[in-house]
Amino acid sequence: MSELAGWVDFERTLPEGREAVVAMTRALRAGDAGGGRLWGGPGAVLGVRSGVDPAVEGDSLGTVAAVAFAGQCDNRAELPRAGTDAQAVLLSWLATGPAGADRPRGSYAFAVWEPRAAELTLVRDRLGTRPLYWARTPTGVVFASRPDALFAHPELRPRLDADALRTVLAGINVPGRTVFGDVYEVPPGHLVRFTAAGHTVHRYWRPEAAEHSDDVATTAVRVRELLAGAVAEHTGRAGTRVGSLMSGGLDSSALAALLAAGAEGPVPTFAVDYQGYEENFRPHIVRPQPDSPFVRDMAAHLGSDHTDVVLTTGDLTRPELWTHLVTELDQPRLFADTEPSMARLYAAVGGRVDTLLSGEGADELFGGFPWFHHPRWAQAPDFPWTPTTDELVGTLFAPAMKELEVRTFRADHYATALAEIPGLPGEDPLERRMREVVYLFTTRFLPEQLDRAHRFGAAAGLDVRLPFCDHRLVQYALNIPWSTKTSDGWEKSTLRAAVADLLPASVLQRRKSGYPMTHDDGYDATLRTRLAALPADAPVRPLLDPAALHAPRLSRTELELALKVNGWLERYGLTLPG
Repeated sequence: MSELAGWVDFERTLPEGREAVVAMTRALRAGDAGGGRLWGGPGAVLGVRSGVDPAVEGDSLGTVAAVAFAGQCDNRAELPRAGTDAQAVLLSWLATGPAGADRPRGSYAFAVWEPRAAELTLVRDRLGTRPLYWARTPTGVVFASRPDALFAHPELRPRLDADALRTVLAGINVPGRTVFGDVYEVPPGHLVRFTAAGHTVHRYWRPEAAEHSDDVATTAVRVRELLAGAVAEHTGRAGTRVGSLMSGGLDSSALAALLAAGAEGPVPTFAVDYQGYEENFRPHIVRPQPDSPFVRDMAAHLGSDHTDVVLTTGDLTRPELWTHLVTELDQPRLFADTEPSMARLYAAVGGRVDTLLSGEGADELFGGFPWFHHPRWAQAPDFPWTPTTDELVGTLFAPAMKELEVRTFRADHYATALAEIPGLPGEDPLERRMREVVYLFTTRFLPEQLDRAHRFGAAAGLDVRLPFCDHRLVQYALNIPWSTKTSDGWEKSTLRAAVADLLPASVLQRRKSGYPMTHDDGYDATLRTRLAALPADAPVRPLLDPAALHAPRLSRTELELALKVNGWLERYGLTLPG
């Protein structure tokens, strides 16, 4: 697990740059405390936290290029021979330039500084599994794996604008934007090039529409090949301890089984549970069954070295945990009801393994969410999860939703997203729409899940790998017909067929069940008490409907979001616009 930071100035030699970038790398979360590994040259300082040193190539005239690399390159054997990922990526870059941005594979972000041309290039992997942010200074650029590191720079301070609040309340990811004014992300599959004259953004990869000629059986075989290849490639580094999350659902169980198939002994697996959860379980459309019986079946089937991380309401409501959530995540998120337990789960896994497999991306690619299967959601001219978003925050945040025109903001970005989606001439309207839905989930919903996995992993010292986000699998899955993805009348038919021989019958036949949440009413009561106790001048108060604060049917999401927005505004000293 590694993260990066740096500063480039097009007019100054940066004699003070090393001190500033030391402060920036200390604000990163990966690895042990310390200032990171730095390289400095005329006009630039690059830093890496808990990774290898920045790589440098030069000649008799001096430095030709330097790179700071964070993450992991999985196909180093296909790149120029070198001792580290950073060196291999730099040599590849020098051979091809930006045209070869798609040569590396893996989970990474990197920055290349070419002093003779005075050009900086920031590159992010195809699905955006590693974050990378940037901001302009009066005469240069600062960049880092998280906004906190940018704000450690002496020339930057966090600022809030109205679009930041709209993004939070809309429940969508806006590629390239963040919740801080004048701070931007490198979008997934993009590179951003900077010179003294300005910057350009180039998309080097996107999933494309293609005819799918494979029948149902052949499609399942191909998905199995791609997924197994991704697991092998993501876990192939010698000397690393690898484990898997395993909820007893189809996605994580498939990953654990594929990992176990190539392991010499029992593989470590992990699941989250709550005290009394199975005994007091209440079925819900999103969670029709408790996980624990299926986790037990899967652990027994694999003979894995399994750990259940069992949490209490006290574990989930500790004030220090909520401070940790605000600190680690940099921003409040709407679909955040899993975050307290997820943070605890990752913390418990930390130290047990180095690399952790997780199943993010499977529901988005193979149609696991209920939103895919109800025409009023999937066929509506909007993001399919919009009705749920509005229901979850439409009471407490109703005044802010109206004043900020959140629905108009979301509709504008829906139109932008729709225009990006590839299509095929003369294709069936339903098939085209369902490809659109997969694309919308993959580009506007999934990024939040990926960012959360990275941040909780980094906090626990884990390299979280996401095999379902392998770009070759994404490209193939985008074009699998919806009729094939639902060929057995269930959600995720293709994936189920692809891994049928790896799983016990109980897990294979289990319906989709979302990440578990505690049923303890004491959790909600604690949140209500904390919200009611906020002082009259609490920064979140202007966003809330005072008449709704004591409404009996406030959603847990609204309670959590209000507390997290308040903590976020306080931590960064942000002032509401207007």
